[in-house]
Amino acid sequence: MEPIRKDKPSPTVFLLMTAVYFASYFGLKYGVLGGVLPWGYNLLLIGGCLAIALFLRGKLS
Repeated sequence: MEPIRKDKPSPTVFLLMTAVYFASYFGLKYGVLGGVLPWGYNLLLIGGCLAIALFLRGKLS
């Protein structure tokens, strides 16, 4: 059995980033754009969340 790796984010960070993504997605789609989210916005949102996750990985480890 492999020991727990210290360089992986905790489940709390994973759940927090998931909540941020879905809140941003549904907030943009239904709150700002009236139910239609172009694919480019979704791609930018995913890229932004990945960039934040990589930044936090260095800060929280």
